[in-house]
Amino acid sequence: MIETDASDYAIATILSITLSNGELHPVAFLSRTLTGAKLNYDMHDKELLAIFEAFKSWCHYLEGAANLINIVTDHKNLEYFSTTKILTQ
Repeated sequence: MIETDASDYAIATILSITLSNGELHPVAFLSRTLTGAKLNYDMHDKELLAIFEAFKSWCHYLEGAANLINIVTDHKNLEYFSTTKILTQ
């Protein structure tokens, strides 16, 4: 599972696995301060940037995953993206 959040000035993501007892266990954390033109992005673009950075940084964990990768974000405009069944590289 990937959890993401974005603010006006930063993005953050958490990569977690589900243990056999159903609890989530964090594996990695990533945060970045936004600089330059990225500070001017709309909020939905900042949320999508957080998802993109997570996949870019953790591709070695995510490629070939046996289970579906769930993405949790608090931005409703990204519902379409999160329900897309097939994503291209």
